[in-house]
Amino acid sequence: MTRKLLLLGTVVGALGFLSPAYAEIWNFDTPNGNLGPTHDYAGSGGTIITATAFGPGSPSLFGKILGGDEDGVGLTNDPTIENEITPGSFIQLSLANINFALNSANMSFLADSTTAGDTWQVFGSNTSGVLGGSLLGSCVGSDGPGNACEIQTTINGAGNFKFLDVTAAAGNVLLSEVNTTAVPGPIAGAGLPGLILASGGLLGWWRRRQKIA
Repeated sequence: MTRKLLLLGTVVGALGFLSPAYAEIWNFDTPNGNLGPTHDYAGSGGTIITATAFGPGSPSLFGKILGGDEDGVGLTNDPTIENEITPGSFIQLSLANINFALNSANMSFLADSTTAGDTWQVFGSNTSGVLGGSLLGSCVGSDGPGNACEIQTTINGAGNFKFLDVTAAAGNVLLSEVNTTAVPGPIAGAGLPGLILASGGLLGWWRRRQKIA
């Protein structure tokens, strides 16, 4: 009887707590050109993240696809005329459509064009149009594309905020990508029907074992 109960518990645990992986990626390198002050980006699973430009001179978002480490979205008020994010301006990403019941509160972030002292920063915010006060990530670039500031970086606790704000503390940078990280969750069929089927199968197996014994 003890063995039967242990096996039943194992099956029920597997049914109730295993789930398929879930993650979504948002790329900001398309479309390119002047996108206006706000733009909706669809993730790989169809979820929309709305990006909005803020800064002096009421900038617009600007998509860049130049290859190398020059792909992503920046802003049109860049004094260097490179259409990237500069100190004093930021891009705010709305996380309102992301289901954090299926995803970890931690997200991943990827910047581009962060070299030779360029510095990106990511803040958490709960106020639209206001640069957040909670610094969640920062990196000072070094020479050469592909340096440590241009690889996927975990932004811990991002999902605890309504917005992610991407800015530059020095130089100019591009926002290239964000993505979610999967967490376990219930799967379809793992409720009462699944429990009944599993229990019936286990009981039948145990009875056959008892007859053989």
